[in-house]
Amino acid sequence: MKIKAVQICNFRSIVDSGWIPLSPDGITVFVGQNESGKTSILEALYAALSNKALSEDDFRIGADLPSVRIRIETNYPEISIPLDIYNEFEKNAVKKFLLDSKNLLEICITWFREDGQDGEFEKLFSLETTGFDELLKTEAPKPIEPVVDSAVSETATVSPTLTTPKTKIALSPDDLAIHIWEELPLAILFNEASGRLPNQVDIDGTGTPTGTGAQAALNFLKIAEINLPDVIKGDRRHRENTLNKANAKVSEDFNSFWSQVIGKSGKLSLKCEIDNYDDSVPGKAGKPHLVFWIIDGNTQLYPKQRSQGVRWFVSFYLQLKASEKSKDKRVFLLDEPGSNLHSRAQGDVLKVINKLGKETSTVIYTTHSPQMLEYPKLFRVHAVQRDGEQDDSPTIVIDAHRLGTASTDTLSPVLTAMGSDLSNHEVIRKTNNVLLEEMSGYYYLTAFWKLTNTQATAYFIAATGVNKIEMLANMFRGWGLDFIVAVDDDNQGRTAYKSMKKELFGDDETLSAKKLLKIPECPSIEDAFSTADFKQYVLNDEKAVVNGTNTEYLKLNNRSKPVIAFQFNLTVESGKLSWKMLDQTTQKKITAIIEAIVSRLV
Repeated sequence: MKIKAVQICNFRSIVDSGWIPLSPDGITVFVGQNESGKTSILEALYAALSNKALSEDDFRIGADLPSVRIRIETNYPEISIPLDIYNEFEKNAVKKFLLDSKNLLEICITWFREDGQDGEFEKLFSLETTGFDELLKTEAPKPIEPVVDSAVSETATVSPTLTTPKTKIALSPDDLAIHIWEELPLAILFNEASGRLPNQVDIDGTGTPTGTGAQAALNFLKIAEINLPDVIKGDRRHRENTLNKANAKVSEDFNSFWSQVIGKSGKLSLKCEIDNYDDSVPGKAGKPHLVFWIIDGNTQLYPKQRSQGVRWFVSFYLQLKASEKSKDKRVFLLDEPGSNLHSRAQGDVLKVINKLGKETSTVIYTTHSPQMLEYPKLFRVHAVQRDGEQDDSPTIVIDAHRLGTASTDTLSPVLTAMGSDLSNHEVIRKTNNVLLEEMSGYYYLTAFWKLTNTQATAYFIAATGVNKIEMLANMFRGWGLDFIVAVDDDNQGRTAYKSMKKELFGDDETLSAKKLLKIPECPSIEDAFSTADFKQYVLNDEKAVVNGTNTEYLKLNNRSKPVIAFQFNLTVESGKLSWKMLDQTTQKKITAIIEAIVSRLV
């Protein structure tokens, strides 16, 4: 069973999120500024997919009660167990219903409370996909015609009988929605506080950790596969051997995710011991308890003696790995994971998340950090922002396919991640370096090279704006590297062209013509596309109204040029767009751009 998309209504700052598609690889990311509504999304999903109770604070004043719709892909075997209590004709109706809907269903979860009551709000479930009522009527067994004994009076009333002893249709659409919800993965909202490893924790009479820190202790025991009651009953040698093996196993797995260098050894170890209270602890003398340590090299410290960053990561690791160990499907909801860790440690957090996504789990997290984004995987990312300038403006969610419509502030971690990735590319060579104004040019030209199968070698290097390209060219010249410069044929591009022609090449027409290039017939590189191709293959919106140039459309609609260019490049890289699919106008302009660049390469 897989959750394909969700829709949230009337929950805190969210009026109507619209359908939010979850990433097909199991990991969905929400970016946005503070107070944009990212946490509200996680809290709404947690309320819908767990037994968490809602409070008055979750509601919008004067609005209907909250609701969460879930679009699900499932099949009959995945929901068959709770349906065993029903008749065959009801089961057949479900099977046919799934077949007719191509295994895609939608359920709605709402909340209610009796008028005048102060208790908890209760969930209501409804099946949003229509047609199940009709199928129940179609599949229901038909009555058998009554057989009247000739000896019975003609006026006697005879009740019909059914072909099955169970005559009542017990399975309603709402019942089916409940059964589907019961089989959905359970949501787990990461809670650092409850997952913090304690210095020590008591053990009750059944051999179960109890008190503050008990959940973290249980997480550790589950990962280590320690049967605590059996270990406590064993002799000292058995106990120490079992714990030593378990500690080594947990530490090895932990260090496969934690890559930070701490102390001389560069590795951390997690250690659990069983100790007994002495006479100094009133009422507990002789009773066993667990003691935990976090060790680096010869330094053994209690968890509370470690930094906040280390404690956070240990808590994160224990909770997620323990949930994974149960082998049940989960929806992990993570609010700003790794926010108190430095960039490399955030990369370690991302490794854990990616591993969970590869398993059977779904991971949904929010972030401000570019280190928590992977630039080739922007299909995971949704932008969250307020639809207006007021504090009470509703939250809107912009999905990955329309990411370029989000504001620059909202997309700042995305743009930083893309720039950081480009800065790490080993693209500078002795010859054939092509300096461009910005990242969008890099993505488009990379895509154009692939579309046309151009064999000439070019190394595209993006500046951070047209005003920085002359400085970049000066650096290349100072390093003795060969390069050409390609700028847009707009006012800023022409100004930069003239300045470089004068400062770099002494106004030498012949030399500057070999090294400088204004992109042919394009005020901006986006204008290489015909209007039709621009709408279909760049904007992915054939209904868009583009009255002027493509560049003007992007400016008027506040679209993010780098993100749109990146998504176009992804489309080309995936093979979903070929050269033949572009019209002649686009082909002619792209060919002219490539020929102009290739003619200037060494």
